[in-house]
Amino acid sequence: MVITNDDGVRSPGLLALYRAASDLGEDVKVVAPSGPQSAAGMSITFFKPLRIERVKLDGPTAYAVNGSPTDCVFLAKYKLFKRKNIKLVLSGINLGENLTLQSFYTSGTVSAAMAAALNGINGIAFSMVIDYKDEPPIEAFSGASKYARMIIKAVLEKGFPKNVDVLSVNFPSKIDENTRIKVVPMARTMFDEYVLERHDPRGQKYYWLGGRLKHGFEEGTDVHTVLVENNVSVTPVVLSNHSEEAMRSTHELMNYISHVETVESSASKKR
Repeated sequence: MVITNDDGVRSPGLLALYRAASDLGEDVKVVAPSGPQSAAGMSITFFKPLRIERVKLDGPTAYAVNGSPTDCVFLAKYKLFKRKNIKLVLSGINLGENLTLQSFYTSGTVSAAMAAALNGINGIAFSMVIDYKDEPPIEAFSGASKYARMIIKAVLEKGFPKNVDVLSVNFPSKIDENTRIKVVPMARTMFDEYVLERHDPRGQKYYWLGGRLKHGFEEGTDVHTVLVENNVSVTPVVLSNHSEEAMRSTHELMNYISHVETVESSASKKR
C-alpha cells in the first residue's frame, strides 16, 4: 500500500493514517508532497523537474516529493515501486473535510485517490473536519484512525466494493460511541462560490476565489451526514466515461445537428 496526502509529508494526519494501516500485514510506503499542496486538485507536473528526498518521520521513512499529490501517485507506480503490486493508495487524513462534488476539483487528497484509480489502483481518500486554528496534534486523529483502520482492514479482507474505483471517507470533528458509518452519495455543493476583485498598490486588478458555506444541507448526503449528524460518511466513486442515458441523449443532439446541416445545405443549393 502507498500512503500520500496534500498537507505535506510531515502532517500529523498522514502519520495517523500510517499508524492505522501499518500493522495490517501489508507493506506500507509513504510518498507525499514535501510541503502543503492543499487545493491542488489533480494537477500534475510536466514543465519542471521533480525531486525525491528520503525523510525520517516518527516511524516510517518516507519519500518526499516536490510536487503534487498526483505526482506522488505517478512516481510511486511508475518509478519507486514499478516492480511491485500496489494494492491500495490511501490518501489523507486530510486536515479538513472534502465533501460534495466540489471536492473533485479542489481537493488534492481526493484527487490522489482518483489518480490512483485512473492508473489501475483502487484509492481511499480520508478527510476530517478540523476545528483547530493551528495544526492539530496527532491525538486529535485517534477516533478517525480507528475507523480508518477498520475500513482498510475490511477492504484487505473482503476486497474493494464491486464496480467502485474510489472511496471518499469523511470524519466529523468529534467521534464518540454514538458515531456511525453511513454510505451516502455526495451532495452537489456546500459552498456558494464567488470571486473578489481588488487592486494592488499600483492600481492593478487581482482576484480571490472563495466560497460561503451554505445553510441547510440535503439529508442523506455526505455533507449532512458529517456536518449535521456528526457521523462518518463513506461515498463510493465510479470513474465511468458514459451512461446509457448520456450516450442516447448525445446521439440525439448529434442527429439534430446532422438534420439541421442537411436542411440548411438543401436550402442553400436551391438559392
